[in-house]
Amino acid sequence: MRGFFTVFKFELLGMLKGKTFKVSTIIICLMLIVGLSIPTIMDVFSNEEKTNTEEGTMQQSYGYINRSNAVPNIEDLKASFPLGQLMEFESEEKLKESILSKKIEAGFIIESPTEYKYIVENNEMMDSKVAFFQEALAKAYRIYELKKMGISYSDVEYIIHPNIKQDIIILGKNSAGNYIYTYILIFIIYFVIVVYGQMIATSVASEKSNRAMELLITSTDSSNLIFGKVLGTALAGAIQVGIILLVAMTSYRLNADSWGNKLDFIFNIPLNVILIFSVFGILGYIFYAFIFGALGALVSRTEDVSSSSTPITIIFVAVFLMSFYSMYNTEGLLLKVLSFVPFSSFMAMFVRVSMGTVYIFEVLVSLMILVLSTILVGIFASKIYRMGTLMYGNPVKISRAIKLIREK
Repeated sequence: MRGFFTVFKFELLGMLKGKTFKVSTIIICLMLIVGLSIPTIMDVFSNEEKTNTEEGTMQQSYGYINRSNAVPNIEDLKASFPLGQLMEFESEEKLKESILSKKIEAGFIIESPTEYKYIVENNEMMDSKVAFFQEALAKAYRIYELKKMGISYSDVEYIIHPNIKQDIIILGKNSAGNYIYTYILIFIIYFVIVVYGQMIATSVASEKSNRAMELLITSTDSSNLIFGKVLGTALAGAIQVGIILLVAMTSYRLNADSWGNKLDFIFNIPLNVILIFSVFGILGYIFYAFIFGALGALVSRTEDVSSSSTPITIIFVAVFLMSFYSMYNTEGLLLKVLSFVPFSSFMAMFVRVSMGTVYIFEVLVSLMILVLSTILVGIFASKIYRMGTLMYGNPVKISRAIKLIREK
């Protein structure tokens, strides 16, 4: 047991002190802090712009020429245009001069109630000003024509666009509301397993390539080495994810008012969902970490790690994709089956708890299967780890490794 804690402490401190760990954590945290602080920063600048406006600075002004009084109810047009103030010009030349001198944003020459010309200095690929003016012109036309018929436009508008109220009564889980944070959390699990799994495999292969593994394997039991390495790296990964999530939640809380609490549905995660994410996520990570560690012991060079781990990577990506697409049907048979298979239960069961309906005994059965499978995979990985110290040269296939273990 002493050997295990020695390896565990060495791996954990080695990860925490590593430059990659520190730099990646700092960069991600800074990105989250800046990203979640954008509304607050924008509020500061918007307050400055508001002050400038109050001091007399003219902003978002547009020009128009209403030829031959083409639109008799021009005030209705002005009231319907949401982008800014519409200013009347006497001639086309003055309108163009004001646009070129940046006094106004753009101009409109109204030829008839349903026809106009748009004047702008630079034509953008996506110009919303045209659409807004066109809708305002159409509304002014409808108001005028309906008034001639003795019909109130507001009455017609209410009939065409009635104010329909809706109340949703949810008896189970709010799958639509929980979708975003569920997706984010399963992507975190996916990212951590891929990154740290490859890191473990590379570390084992590196020790083998420089013959360090031979010294380690003679100084302590192989189980201590593989369990210490995997669990030490697992804790380092959990610490990094915990720091990132804590920074994200703290940054949002400090800027929640600027966001108008619009992201509460992402950060207000139920306690049971966080618990399931933590337990199943860590177990799933350890399960795959043992496999990556065993695969790293089957190669003699770090360059061969990628090809050796390709099969398990394909399985893991397939599990992620199936779990992701099952989020659209949480009561489907596929997700229920995946929630009891050790290769996928850590992700599938989390999706079911977060977005679907699941009984407590199902969670316990899935957890028991995953715990037992992780222990068995760990024992199997320690045997491959010990055997790998004596095998050099070309990468050994996992099927051959299993055959050699059975023969002993």
